[in-house]
Amino acid sequence: MKPLAENPTRLLACLLGLLLFALAFALFAPSLSYELVRVDDLAYVTHHTLVLNGLSPQALRGAFSPDPAVAPMYMPLLWISYMCDVSLFNASPIHPWGFHFTNVLLHAFNSVLFFLLLHAFCKKPWRAFFFAALWALHPLRVESVAWVTERKDVLSGFFCLLSVACHVWAQRGKTGGRIGPHLLSLGFFAGALLAKPSVVPLPFVLLLLDFWPLRRVEFTRTSLRRALPKRLLEKTPFFIAAMAIAFAAIHGHQTAGALSYDSLWARSLQVPIHYGFYLSKIFLPTRLGPLYPLIAFSWPRFLVASAILIVPSVWAWKLRLRCPHVGVGWLWFLIFFTPIIGFFGPVGVHGVADRFTYLPAMGLSIALLSLGRSPADPARRKPFAAGRAMAAGGLLALLCMLTLRLLPIWRNSDRLFERIALLAPDHPATRNIRILGQLKLDGDFQSAQTALEQAFAAHPLDVELMASLALCLHERQGAEAALDFLGRHRPAANATGEWELQMALYSFLGAEYDSALRHVNQARRQLSPNDAAQNNLLLLGMAAAFEQGDAATALAFARELPPYRSHAEIALLDLFPLHSYLWDLGLRRDALAYFRRLVQAHPGRGDLLNNVAWLLSTSEWSPAPPQEAVELAQRAQALAPAPHPVLHDTWAVALANAGDFEKAIQATRQALELTPETPPNAAFRRNLQGRIERYRLSQPYREEAATRLW
Repeated sequence: MKPLAENPTRLLACLLGLLLFALAFALFAPSLSYELVRVDDLAYVTHHTLVLNGLSPQALRGAFSPDPAVAPMYMPLLWISYMCDVSLFNASPIHPWGFHFTNVLLHAFNSVLFFLLLHAFCKKPWRAFFFAALWALHPLRVESVAWVTERKDVLSGFFCLLSVACHVWAQRGKTGGRIGPHLLSLGFFAGALLAKPSVVPLPFVLLLLDFWPLRRVEFTRTSLRRALPKRLLEKTPFFIAAMAIAFAAIHGHQTAGALSYDSLWARSLQVPIHYGFYLSKIFLPTRLGPLYPLIAFSWPRFLVASAILIVPSVWAWKLRLRCPHVGVGWLWFLIFFTPIIGFFGPVGVHGVADRFTYLPAMGLSIALLSLGRSPADPARRKPFAAGRAMAAGGLLALLCMLTLRLLPIWRNSDRLFERIALLAPDHPATRNIRILGQLKLDGDFQSAQTALEQAFAAHPLDVELMASLALCLHERQGAEAALDFLGRHRPAANATGEWELQMALYSFLGAEYDSALRHVNQARRQLSPNDAAQNNLLLLGMAAAFEQGDAATALAFARELPPYRSHAEIALLDLFPLHSYLWDLGLRRDALAYFRRLVQAHPGRGDLLNNVAWLLSTSEWSPAPPQEAVELAQRAQALAPAPHPVLHDTWAVALANAGDFEKAIQATRQALELTPETPPNAAFRRNLQGRIERYRLSQPYREEAATRLW
């Protein structure tokens, strides 16, 4: 092989790869300063204890068990990637820079990998650069890169591209079919499946590449009869792994109620409409965002979408011999969408989503590789090339501008919810988020109930709206009213697990412990073992049995949760996680009653007093008088053997919450004086200094701390 300096094409390819990496990283770099958002980031990172403890042998074992699942999918490599961020970059919910950095870095690497694949396919560096950049810089990539939860896309994409690269590499040279790269390809595919199961179509894509560019199968009857069975047999391990993960993912979504139970006919009719939606967003990327209204079926929409699909399909078939990459790219686009195109129904509240385009959209870049070929007439080549370069540069600049305009909606939760409300104001999830968000600000359950009743009347099958309405009824009229409402609105079979959970919750709050335990056991059977709600059900069962005086049953529930496995008995203090969850849910009067009971039972536990004071002081709305938190913080300080910066910080936060900002500033300065200026304390000192600036502006410090304190 010639040295790089003696091979201009390879040198140019390397330089263009570096340029694309720099462009992709720089374009998405603003997201490095963004916060985590209150849409799945809470469950995936903020409240995920296993993730926040960083890398360790125990954490790695936990990642591969079903225990840490917060989604109806098995994704151990996702949790491990977050753990790496915590251990390598000191990433945390308060300082999430490291989480965002890994997302951006992975996308930049994926951009280069895709460029190298395109270059291997067409042998033209500039052409490969342009079509890889079209994909990498497109505003549809924003959701996958800027949203920490969607690490799934960039991580599974990284392994997918490596699997494809190894498959292509295995066929290099005259002999081809080398076992080493083939096994590597299988290993990377397994990694992709363990990051996000929706990559299951990859074996079919590898089969497409055997037609072009590898040409291991030709579009002839003889070749199809002789070579195709060999190629299929070769990919048997890929298909086995894909089928196993696919069945597990479908089962998990079904038991979690995350898939549609519409008829097969109704779901099939929706598929062309969704393909048409994605094509329109790829070629006209306007009004993009994190949530779209569910696309209603209509025959005109179906016919137009079907025509949009038929035209390029016919075009690809006609060019199958002269330009086989057109058909390969088009089928790549169609095949990678199959798990999330709508045949299985909406995924959660999403019928369609920007992030679903991450891998499928690469197919269009492959299909269009020969677009803009130079004319045969030598006299026209130079002006054509100049015009083509200007058009390509202008298009990439336009995509970058659109991406930079879209990125800031992920800056924080408020910006994100504003965008959701703009794009899908009537979506039931939008209404629920908006109403609950306002409720946590002001505690106005009457107004929230009125708004929820209107939303529920329009969407009587929406389980989230049902749960929120039950919460308001409980707060205003008691547990009996909530249970009566739930009893009159038992949902369809695919959502009974969530309904049973709600029945268990309000039975517990109404002191109907036998009923609570019955519903807990029923919900646990109906929900997926991987559903995060299983943890809440175990906590509810433990608490109901404890309050009933059944110590053995309480301990049996507790020992299914990792933190309680070594416990010999359950005490009042062990109920703290459940009531922190209730506080976060909005059931703050019930949680406050427990906190007061706990403080009374443990008056000498300064750590408990400090945690409760912090929780009461940092919430936007609290049923506790502000002075109560100040007194708890002062009692925690008095119990300490020596002044402690954390206790001073809590006291300052409580003072600011009570409106005494001058004393809050003094207390925070004392906390700073008690905190050594060492690297491990740097983040805490920055937090203290930031709080001082807030207090100077007469602003109390706020955060969602409920499930972080246990």
